[in-house]
Amino acid sequence: MFGRSRQVPVSEEGAPAEGAPASSVSRRASAVAAPARVNPGGGIGLGSIGFLTVCLGAWAGIVPFVGPAFGYSATGRGSWIWNLPNALLWLVPGAVAVFFGFVMMTRAPSVPRGAGKSGHFGSGFIVALCGGWLALGPFCWAVLEGFMPIRPAAPLTELIYWVGYSIGPGVLLGIFGGIAMGIAVLTRSTEATALATTRVSEQRVAA
Repeated sequence: MFGRSRQVPVSEEGAPAEGAPASSVSRRASAVAAPARVNPGGGIGLGSIGFLTVCLGAWAGIVPFVGPAFGYSATGRGSWIWNLPNALLWLVPGAVAVFFGFVMMTRAPSVPRGAGKSGHFGSGFIVALCGGWLALGPFCWAVLEGFMPIRPAAPLTELIYWVGYSIGPGVLLGIFGGIAMGIAVLTRSTEATALATTRVSEQRVAA
């Protein structure tokens, strides 16, 4: 009769029974299908950011020790000079950045599944802090200790020192850390959207 809805035969296991119309089965399958998941890492990916962080952190940590061997000494000292400025201003933040870069790389496969969101955000935040200390540490050292650890030189040479030792690695690590934090936030937002869409689909099927 007109006005009556057509029921689709369903087996005991919940699957459409044999003989059910194909169009009804396809509509039911599409209604309960899980929504498409978006990879929050985009084309860059947390693994790539972690790899770049490891490389840049390694450079920042060893440049005051190996740079003078190639005539690139912003501190005016020789190579492999172990002192407090070299350790606190470059070695420590570089080593911390390398560690958390590896953390990003190992946790990268869990990003599409939405796992470890807080770990991604925390790793990115610490990497950004390392970048900030690399960029601002020499200025803080000049205030606290009374001398600038990066020696004055000709304008272009001094600019190269600052870019290679301090500001360059610091700004880039800050950017990488910000991207990692953004991936974590986007992952959380994508998870919430996917869950809400799934619930709406289930309610429509139940109705």
